[in-house]
Amino acid sequence: MHSYKAGNIKKFQMFMIAKRLLLLIIVTSFVSVAVCQDTWTIKANKIDPSNYYGITVANGMIGIVSSPEPFRIKDVVLNGAYDLYGRGRVSNFLRSFNFLNMYLEVDGKRLGAADVSNMQQQLDMRHAAFSSSFDYANAATVSYSYYALRHLPYCGMIDITIVPKKDIEITAASVMEAPDALKDVQNYYNEIDRPHVTISLLSSTAKSPTGKLLFASSTSFLFNESHGSEPRIIHEMWDNNMHLMKFKKKLKAGETYKFSIAGASISSAQHDDPLNEAERYAIFCKLEGHDRLLNFHNKAWDELWKSDIIIEGDDESQLAVRSALYHLYSFVREGTSYSPSPMGLSGLGYNVFRYNIGGGENPAHDHMREYGDMPGFQPSAGTWDWNAATGR
Repeated sequence: MHSYKAGNIKKFQMFMIAKRLLLLIIVTSFVSVAVCQDTWTIKANKIDPSNYYGITVANGMIGIVSSPEPFRIKDVVLNGAYDLYGRGRVSNFLRSFNFLNMYLEVDGKRLGAADVSNMQQQLDMRHAAFSSSFDYANAATVSYSYYALRHLPYCGMIDITIVPKKDIEITAASVMEAPDALKDVQNYYNEIDRPHVTISLLSSTAKSPTGKLLFASSTSFLFNESHGSEPRIIHEMWDNNMHLMKFKKKLKAGETYKFSIAGASISSAQHDDPLNEAERYAIFCKLEGHDRLLNFHNKAWDELWKSDIIIEGDDESQLAVRSALYHLYSFVREGTSYSPSPMGLSGLGYNVFRYNIGGGENPAHDHMREYGDMPGFQPSAGTWDWNAATGR
């Protein structure tokens, strides 16, 4: 009997030890997941160009779609800019200028997808930042991030960071490229030299396929060097659809070098003089400086994320819900009458169509006219008319 009890006690002790170990493993695993699983970030650690679908950063007016190629952007989609092109008699979203495209040369070698290794990409949904990083041989580690600036409706910015592993010379270029759909491209380059600042403006205009709209974009370099010690900018005209501005700089091993490109894309659907407006935005970005631009962008997204959905204990669902919210916030903008399309500002996959909500069958109604506002339930601030939809 004593032996039986002793055996039971031993089994019980082993059971309790196993139970505690199992509990420890479960708790440790949960803590590990909670710490390691980032519910704000979507990451891609292996980039396969043949199986790649770009992700978008947008601010409700412009959408910037990623590419598997280093320093390339697949599309820039401008909200409200529609014209007939390639799909019969129905207007489409049009690609705008790829105003944040660039290239980087290291010791005279222009970097492409075949030249880099360890390429990774990620989207930070908290602050709407797309980032990419890679290594180039034994020469340098390079990373860049771009944003559709939330507080400036037509503006975008790209940050570049280069960490040399040995002494190198870089050539970096901001490339302004017109998509095939645009015609009658005009390219401009201007330098504004003032005692406190030098501004180099790379600008272009082009007409939509039917000539209905005029598109314009303009960019400028943002340097950390003090005025007078910035790299010298050189302008090159390649052809009617593309021109660029570039600079050279020698870097020492281990010396981190950063610079940015900021600019704007707008059309005559939004402003009567899009070229002047695009250049005005680019000049503002230059004078505002990188740190203030990024600070105000982040604050604007912090304000949006005050409306969040929190899911406890299910990180996968939390990431999925935040992705849905992120894209919704990205594709709409307060103070505009643009409705989100099925693809939002992430691509050109849908035509623009119109349908009648309200107004009966009266063909004279004008509330669904192009760029028009639809009457709502609030005819004036603070006044609500819930009978406004009786005919819908």
